[in-house]
Amino acid sequence: MSEETGSPAPSSISIYIPILYVVVLLTTLVLFSVAHRRKKLNKLVSMKPIFKDNYQREMYLQLKSQTEPKVNDKVLKAALIRRGAEAIRRMIKLKEIQQYVNVLYQRGSIGDDVYESFKLQSKLQELELNELAMEAESFKKGWAQTFFPVCQEVTINEALRRRLTSLEPMKQSLDHQWLKQVAA
Repeated sequence: MSEETGSPAPSSISIYIPILYVVVLLTTLVLFSVAHRRKKLNKLVSMKPIFKDNYQREMYLQLKSQTEPKVNDKVLKAALIRRGAEAIRRMIKLKEIQQYVNVLYQRGSIGDDVYESFKLQSKLQELELNELAMEAESFKKGWAQTFFPVCQEVTINEALRRRLTSLEPMKQSLDHQWLKQVAA
């Protein structure tokens, strides 16, 4: 303030100073955001997946992209059903372990990286199922409604087949032990 008149003294700050401040602030925030997203993306990419490669998906995509010779629609549908069966099997596995993962995470028995990997895998499986529904609809309108029950049936049949084949060696082992007991 000026002592004689009691009015404020004129400011000598340039108008460019606040503008420069805002530009520097916004630039810093943008650079921080980009660096943070890169770090987060690298963390997601470096996560070890829960499931191994999805060969049924790769096989379907190769068949679909093949142009010479043109693949029969029945073969593509069969490959899509195999892909759907694998997706349903994976979704069932994730649903089975979801409760255990949540309990272990709440107790602190597993780290954030394992829990995040589980959540990411769940989201990827949901996206896979949505993609399968769109693929089924592209073959025939309304086929998605019957597509998933067929895939679930295939999944159940494969599980039963695996169980039956695992029982055969056990049966032979028990037969062998029984024959040893009877002979002794």
